[in-house]
Amino acid sequence: MQIIKSLDGLNITEKTSVALGNFDGLHVGHREIMRNALDTAKEKGLRSLCFTFSNHPFNFILRRDDSDPDAVKLICTEDEKVALTEAMGFDILVNVPFDEHIMKMRAHDFFTDIIRDKFNAGHVSVGFNYTYGARAEGKPALLCEECSREGISVSIRDAVTVDGHIVSSTLIREMISTGNMEMTARFLGRPYSFSGTVSHGKRLGTKMGIPTINIPAPDRQMLPPNGVYFSRIDIAGKTYDSVSNLGVNPTVNTDSRVKTIETNIFDYDDDAYGQDVTVYFDHFSRGERKFRSKEELFEQIARDCENALDYRKKR
Repeated sequence: MQIIKSLDGLNITEKTSVALGNFDGLHVGHREIMRNALDTAKEKGLRSLCFTFSNHPFNFILRRDDSDPDAVKLICTEDEKVALTEAMGFDILVNVPFDEHIMKMRAHDFFTDIIRDKFNAGHVSVGFNYTYGARAEGKPALLCEECSREGISVSIRDAVTVDGHIVSSTLIREMISTGNMEMTARFLGRPYSFSGTVSHGKRLGTKMGIPTINIPAPDRQMLPPNGVYFSRIDIAGKTYDSVSNLGVNPTVNTDSRVKTIETNIFDYDDDAYGQDVTVYFDHFSRGERKFRSKEELFEQIARDCENALDYRKKR
C-alpha cells in the first residue's frame, strides 16, 4: 500500500475509487464506507484510495495539543490506521494533517482541487453525515451535484447501527470512558488495544510466579478508567491470556501523574523487555485502589488472576 503524507504536488494519474472521511476510529461504520470504495474499485477497475487526516480536525480548530485534557483523544492510533487500511486491501492511503489551508478551503475548491484533480476520482464513497469545506458547508447533496457534473459516481452510506444505536466515534469514546470494553469491541469491530515497548517496572507479578510487563499508557490515546482488566497480550506474534492494571499503582508508587499498563501474563516465562507488544482490553473487572500493604496487594492480584481464568473459561 502506498502511503501519502502530503497533498503538495500530488497528482494521481490513474482513476481512483475514494473513501472520504475523518475515519478517526475506523469503526464498523467507517469500514462500511471503505468497503464500498474497495468494491467499486474492483468492479470498475479503479485504484482504491482512502483519504483521512493524521490529526483530529477539532483539535486543530480549537488549538488543542496532545497535552490538553480537553483534546479529542485517539481511538485508533496511526499505526493501527495504517495496518487496518492495508489489511482491507487499499492501494493508497492519503493520511495528511488537517491544517489552515484545508480548514479555509471552500467546499467547491475542496472538490475540484483535491477530489477531482489530485485524487483523479472516478467514484467517491462517503457517510450520510459527511461534511467538507470551510465551516462544513459541503454536505452529501452538494457532493453529489459536483460529482454529477464531472461524471464521478457517488455512494452515500447509511448509518450503521448496533443494538439500535448509531455507531459513532463519540459514542465509542463514551463507552471507553466508562470501561465498557465489550460494547467498545462490538462498535469498533475489534478489541480495544494499547501498544508499546516493554520497560522495566516493579515486577510485582513476577514475585508471585506470574511474569509481569509494563508499557507506558499513551498520552494521545483515549484511556478507560484506572483499574484492572481481563486482557490478552500479543508478544512476537503469539497471544497470551493476561490481567492488566491501568493506572498509577498507588500501593507502591508515589507519583500519581505517570500512568502505566502493567500486565500479568499467563503461561509465559520469557523476558519481553524491549519488545513491542499489544495489550487487548476485554473486560473491566474493578477500579484501581490503594492497599494497606504489598501483601494485601499480592492477595488481590491472585484473586484477579483467578477471576480472569474463570472469565476465559466461560467465553
